[in-house]
Amino acid sequence: MAKKSATLVMNELMFDKQSKGERVVNLGFGEAGLPVLPSLTKIAAEHLPQNSYPYVQGGAQVRKSISGYFQRRGIASDSELCLTAPGSKAIIYALLLAIQGDLILSRPSWTSYGMQAQLMGKKVVWVDTPEVAGGIPDPSLLQQAIDTDRAEGGNPRILLITNPDNPSGTVSPADALSKLATIAKNNDLTIISDEIYRDLAYDQKQYVSIAELAPERTIVTTGMSKSLALGGWRVGAATFPKNDLGQRLYDSVVGSASEIWSGMAIFLEPVAEYAFAEPQDVRQRVVQSRILHQKVSHAIYEIFEAAGAKVREPNGAFYMYPTFRNTEIAERFGVTDDRQLSSLLLAEKGIATLPGRAFGDKPERMGLRVVTSMVYGTNDEERETTLHSQDPVNEPSVRQALDHVREVLL
Repeated sequence: MAKKSATLVMNELMFDKQSKGERVVNLGFGEAGLPVLPSLTKIAAEHLPQNSYPYVQGGAQVRKSISGYFQRRGIASDSELCLTAPGSKAIIYALLLAIQGDLILSRPSWTSYGMQAQLMGKKVVWVDTPEVAGGIPDPSLLQQAIDTDRAEGGNPRILLITNPDNPSGTVSPADALSKLATIAKNNDLTIISDEIYRDLAYDQKQYVSIAELAPERTIVTTGMSKSLALGGWRVGAATFPKNDLGQRLYDSVVGSASEIWSGMAIFLEPVAEYAFAEPQDVRQRVVQSRILHQKVSHAIYEIFEAAGAKVREPNGAFYMYPTFRNTEIAERFGVTDDRQLSSLLLAEKGIATLPGRAFGDKPERMGLRVVTSMVYGTNDEERETTLHSQDPVNEPSVRQALDHVREVLL
């Protein structure tokens, strides 16, 4: 039986604590933590009277806009092989339904990947991440994991990666992705590249998509939840390769969608069309958000690093993944696994995080997924001020959160 996602449980727990007036620094829920861009609110409001069923895959104009978005990023994309959905999570689920075989995931990975595979009875082949980045299996370990799975009677066929990554907030370098692409080709793996955080990679010039390296076998998913902070609007998109594989998977996903969710909310199609076309106000908002996430993430990273945690320096999105095995903090708090540590921080220290086991990690590593984007303010006015601040780490809400985390950990 499926359980409620750990990330959503954390979000609801935060709502409950806030309703009781409890002060908790929310480093637990992966939301972008920013207001809606006004032009998008206006477009949505103008189209609210629309109430007919949409095209399952999205209308021609929004798919053309999505295709252009991918093309501007060097990814071959045909609008006839693009689609929309109520969030990219739905697309990934439909893809896992469409592709037969076992799912290869990096350890740790975003919570829903493994749980979606479990819901449909798929085996998950876990492969540790390399030192250079999270979100991908270590290329030096991947072939052995594939061979072992096959020797045990498995059928590894799907490689799902996140770039930039949740939970680590890191971007995969091109050389690691190139090695993965070669292994995928040699083993006939279909690649799903979740790039919903792509526009929040801090160095956009250095970003490489695995779809550029293995275009014939890669489906790229994205959405508007992260770069434009529209998580609750549920706008997802994807592009499929223009070949037999891409067409077959596209038709299968559209078929599943027709039976499960019918289509994205029709009044949001014009919003998606506008946003994916990237007019000036959208581009400016994404850049501002990226800079804010970078500054606050690095400030929080410095605290965890100073506390002795093993943690990669974030270079994308608004996450980090410190581990505490064999650290002074674990000894001081008297904890031996990730759940104990996460629970203690919430119950006794007023800091919400998620334990690494929710992301498929080994509990004894004492990993925590830390979100850095929920400290920008308690209302939209404060968040807007933080977004436009030249020194966001010294805005009151951010400073209070940093001071509290520092006091607990150092």
